[in-house]
Amino acid sequence: MKYKTKHSYQLEKYLINHADRHFTINELQDELKDIPVATLYRLIDKFIEEGKIRKYIIGPNSSCCFQYVKDNHCEEHFHLICERCGKLIHLHCDEVSHLLNHIEDEHNFRIDTSRINLYGLCEECLKEVAR
Repeated sequence: MKYKTKHSYQLEKYLINHADRHFTINELQDELKDIPVATLYRLIDKFIEEGKIRKYIIGPNSSCCFQYVKDNHCEEHFHLICERCGKLIHLHCDEVSHLLNHIEDEHNFRIDTSRINLYGLCEECLKEVAR
């Protein structure tokens, strides 16, 4: 059994309680002020290695994002990321499966769905914008 430090437990608990979002390292630092920066970076690397969190690189000029992995099935679906509130939605949709199957069968190309993130506005943010 692995020993968990106070900071490791604190970070994991925070990520579990906010599993529907993704975070930059700066956002985690702002939320978890009592974890020293070097410790936070070390824990992030450890959690990535253990498969507890995933690292997303959104674009060439943006910060990396991290997401808590609720299950080990993130390779089987797309992710929808709200650009306004940061909510991360796991998209389980038969239509997407049909598209993936079509691409593989008809174009002989297998897509790595674990790397597909679609950006836009979630339902709640759409309502806010419409007001």
